[in-house]
Amino acid sequence: MILGDVEETVTTIEIDEETYEEIYKSTKRNIPMLFVRGDGVVLVAPPLRVG
Repeated sequence: MILGDVEETVTTIEIDEETYEEIYKSTKRNIPMLFVRGDGVVLVAPPLRVG
């Protein structure tokens, strides 16, 4: 499968050892063309409608 104009979002959760608070960090990158092998897992979500 080939996808175009892809945005990848990676979310990591770190736990503060003193307060045990969960800290969420997200990084995003845009990829103009992405090839996905047959054994890959892809989550495709429609764009959010704001208005």
